[in-house]
Amino acid sequence: MKLFNRHRKLTDNELMARVCQGSSGAFSELFDRYQQRLINYFYKMLWNDRDMAEDFTQELFTKIIRKPELFKLELNFSTWVFSIATNMCKNAYRKRAYERAYLDQLPINPTESKYIEHRLDQEIQMKELHKILDQLGEDKREIFLLRYQQELSIKEIAAIMDCTEGTVKSRLFYIRKNILELFEESLITDQQ
Repeated sequence: MKLFNRHRKLTDNELMARVCQGSSGAFSELFDRYQQRLINYFYKMLWNDRDMAEDFTQELFTKIIRKPELFKLELNFSTWVFSIATNMCKNAYRKRAYERAYLDQLPINPTESKYIEHRLDQEIQMKELHKILDQLGEDKREIFLLRYQQELSIKEIAAIMDCTEGTVKSRLFYIRKNILELFEESLITDQQ
């Protein structure tokens, strides 16, 4: 029990240094700290698909355990792990775009068309905030979720997004403003 208590007191980077030395206890502690945060992040970024979010989280931790030496101790672990998660999402977007392009070329019969319309109707009925976040686009949604869901600092987000802290602050300001405008528009539309 003392071993686990000792791991809880270590920083993420100290834990990662121990993971590099083969410590399964340190890995377990990192997993416990980040599992739910990453599932939530992937869930929001990957079309609100819970199974996909859990699979991506598992895949990310598998990458860490297989090649812990890829982590450089001078980096911030949180920034590093969310950079990996962001890259995984971008790969998923590219794959989905490719699949959609392929499917768009296939002929659709009326039965399939109604099924697709039904699926689209279900997506439109998602919670209002999710709808608004989807309207923002990938980059804006990503910054918003990193800041407000994952509670990363402006500095960490700037490192992940490879831009300045000022750029992150500016984008967050406009994202918040945009969300408020879209929310007001949806209220007006709902009242009509």
